[in-house]
Amino acid sequence: MIIGHENTINDFKDLIIRGRLGHGYIFFGPSMVGKRTVALGLGRFLEKGTFEASANGKDGEATEVLQETKVIDVAFMKSLNADASGGSIGIDAVREIKNFLWQKPNASARRTLIIDNADLLTTEAQNALLKITEEPPASSLLILVTSDVESILPTIISRLPKIYFGAVPQKKIEGWIDPVFAERALGKPGLAWRLAHDKVFRENLDAVKKFLKTPPASRRDFIKKIIEPDDFSLRNFLDAVIITLAWQEPSVGKAAFWHKTLRLYESASNFTLNPRLQLEALMK
Repeated sequence: MIIGHENTINDFKDLIIRGRLGHGYIFFGPSMVGKRTVALGLGRFLEKGTFEASANGKDGEATEVLQETKVIDVAFMKSLNADASGGSIGIDAVREIKNFLWQKPNASARRTLIIDNADLLTTEAQNALLKITEEPPASSLLILVTSDVESILPTIISRLPKIYFGAVPQKKIEGWIDPVFAERALGKPGLAWRLAHDKVFRENLDAVKKFLKTPPASRRDFIKKIIEPDDFSLRNFLDAVIITLAWQEPSVGKAAFWHKTLRLYESASNFTLNPRLQLEALMK
């Protein structure tokens, strides 16, 4: 279900009806506000005629798979045993993109390729992607989804219109999920959903609370413990830190720590970092 962003959705419907839809866009804005969901809805509208993220059956399970829409993200690249080292999206992604977009669609006028967390694209991958944006296939639609548009090469940005996605009013989120979660969602439907349904995410938030309260003498041992799991993600952990800070009352000290965390989050998106050293440095 898509929560909010009605004006953006109506604008895209109008572009499609008038035959003015472009061959690529950058969806940018805060995390978890619905950028990826709207991108999926756009692909579904082109193929099925309804602007929804998916058609769901019992217990919210997807009942259909779109033929002409594909999502490239870190999880997808790992499923191919491709180059997703350090949480990045490398050159293998561009090969997948070319293979998908250069095939003619059967069930839609366009093949829609969505790159989620496009800020994780390596420089090599972005340079290769630039060639696609310069001469896209006539039946293609490329959507880059990112919460850090500055990490995208200026040459790509100059070729793709940018669509901003802001926070969704709390009342709209309350109409979709328990108000308890909507109140803490910070205008992010995705955050409300994760608070309600994502156990791993909630565990991450609990770990962050302990992390922020751990005294200096015990901090190093605590950091070693939280980064032990093989699937530990520095970026995801920092995302939980940022959310936790947003829930707290503002102060000068917290504002400085907030900006320090944001800078580290951006670095974690673009470089392979040592989680232990970075988290220890963050708390100094």
